[in-house]
Amino acid sequence: MGQHFGTILVFVCSICALHFFYRRGLRYLQFLQQEDYESARFFRWLLARKAFDRLGSFLGLVAIILNFLMPIPVPFKVGLNVILGACFVYLGRKEEDPRASGKLALKMTDRAKRIFYLACVIYLVAVTILSKLFVRDFSGVYPMTSTMCVYWLIQIVLFLAEPFILILANSILNPYESKLQENYANQAREILRKVHPLVIGITGSYGKTSTKVILSEVLNCVSPTFTTPRSINSYMGVTREIRERMQPQHKYAVIEMGAYYTGSIKRMCSLTPPNAAIVTAVGEMHLERFGSQENVFKAKSELAEALPKDGILVVNGDYDYCRKMAENHKDKRVYVYGIDEERGPVDALMFDIVPHDKGTTFSIRWQGKDYSGGTSLLGRPMLSNTLATFTMACILGLNPELVLAVIKNVKTESNRLEPQRTPIASMQAIRNGNPPREGNVLRLNDAYNSNPQGFKGALEVLSSVAGSRKILVTPGMIELGDRQFEENKNCAKNAASFCDLVIVVGATNEQALREGLIEGGLVGEKLKHVGTMSEALNFLAEEYCVDGDVVLIENDLPDLYESVPTF
Repeated sequence: MGQHFGTILVFVCSICALHFFYRRGLRYLQFLQQEDYESARFFRWLLARKAFDRLGSFLGLVAIILNFLMPIPVPFKVGLNVILGACFVYLGRKEEDPRASGKLALKMTDRAKRIFYLACVIYLVAVTILSKLFVRDFSGVYPMTSTMCVYWLIQIVLFLAEPFILILANSILNPYESKLQENYANQAREILRKVHPLVIGITGSYGKTSTKVILSEVLNCVSPTFTTPRSINSYMGVTREIRERMQPQHKYAVIEMGAYYTGSIKRMCSLTPPNAAIVTAVGEMHLERFGSQENVFKAKSELAEALPKDGILVVNGDYDYCRKMAENHKDKRVYVYGIDEERGPVDALMFDIVPHDKGTTFSIRWQGKDYSGGTSLLGRPMLSNTLATFTMACILGLNPELVLAVIKNVKTESNRLEPQRTPIASMQAIRNGNPPREGNVLRLNDAYNSNPQGFKGALEVLSSVAGSRKILVTPGMIELGDRQFEENKNCAKNAASFCDLVIVVGATNEQALREGLIEGGLVGEKLKHVGTMSEALNFLAEEYCVDGDVVLIENDLPDLYESVPTF
């Protein structure tokens, strides 16, 4: 056959295999993106899920076996390998497109494109070099057999190595990405310097986004206020928002600051130096990242440390570590808020809390005077965020009555224990030719995330609001380190004491939740396990719920945790 014909055959097969590599790589990139391009976390996910290629490797193995076992003339063997290449194209086309699927669809940002296309180039270079080294020219049946077997073995190795090729591409680009990020950040710093708003930084183990949204609504009533949408709280996320959206008229800037590692809030404060700060909680969230609550405390303290001498520091007195932060920064103007005074006195106290199906009423004691208020929000964590807003706004000079008037109608980001009256939809009944069941269900949507305090608060709301049956749907809590099993088990045991049905979603915390529920006495038909959140919601809508039921959706894990991807 000759060297040139062999090269052409290898080229054709490589183009076919590249299509499969490309489509498969998009799926891996989706998970790398969900891990914020942190290669170490992506690697740990990869090992934990054993998410290595099986399909492409299996087809490659089939190709080796067919080439080895079929003693057919060279023209037929050429046709065989072209057909095998076509099979890779077919498998690639059948791959799910993560750009249009999943809870967090893949966003092909400029950074994602750079990483992905570099990975494809690395693959092509590797195929070319390895083929040159190990795939020789052939001129008969058996030489072709051996060389094509080696070729398909190379493809198997590269398919298995694809996630590592993405990690390599990410690592190669990191210096460039860092330099590019700093150029953008310096542009944002210059904009901030010219506008010169009063910057209020908000951090905490939980409650950051809700507090940011509520405070921004309140401050907007008196002066234009800049803030970041949704849960954007990273260095580059805030940089982009400042560059694209900050205007000269902005008097206030409310900046949510997430801690991804020790030093990340310090870096954020170099971008947006705070004049005031709110610390909503120092709890047990993200222990997987930080290792201990002490490390979480150190990371969150970076915001307080960045305040000037006369800066305002508002902390949640319901957490010991927040009080410790207040003690460590007495050179600042420190104010403590809380829903109880068990841990010590507070400057702003919320009491007489009464939840109902449309929200909550409460009273606040501030500077020796009691104020009555209400909100559509539910749960102690959300009320604590409301109190943080009230405290900061009053310190900044706003009238307490005005603040409460805004809070009464404020809505936070979706999926934060928001009460929703939803009609019962019964597709199963419609399919069977029966009329759909009538009535409404009170849905408490707390799907954004979860933590021990938030889970406990949501269960308190579920148990206290009126309803015929109480239903919990949850995949449990994550990123709690070595406390994850115990915390999930404890919350499940609590839920078992009053729930009529608990649906456990996914496999991540199934064992812990199941043990807690059984230990709490909830067994049999009252305990159900499903693979995904959509399965749980379909079951409730189509088969289970009746008029007057109350459903709490506590947390909804991203694709990284809920699904067990097959490759």
